[in-house]
Amino acid sequence: MGIYNLQHFSVYVKKSIMKKTEEDIYKAISNILGISQKILIKSKKFSEIKEWDSLNHLNIFIKLDQLFNNKVSKISKMKKADSIKKIIKILKDEKLIK
Repeated sequence: MGIYNLQHFSVYVKKSIMKKTEEDIYKAISNILGISQKILIKSKKFSEIKEWDSLNHLNIFIKLDQLFNNKVSKISKMKKADSIKKIIKILKDEKLIK
């Protein structure tokens, strides 16, 4: 691999590990629950959302762990996160999102 290819590879790697945004989190969770982001934003707790259940709760945390290279599963506070707002706050506190 020549220097030119290594430089392009380096740019690709940097882009693929860029920090996620709140928008990325809302999009991922709304896709899992099969609801609009507006409904997700308006909800105070996941339990208020008809489509939420324990399996989707688990799917949410699996997806978050994938998005953040297995860092989410190591955050103990995340176990008590029962709303999108709490998840966002924890991710910001951990400096995983902007």
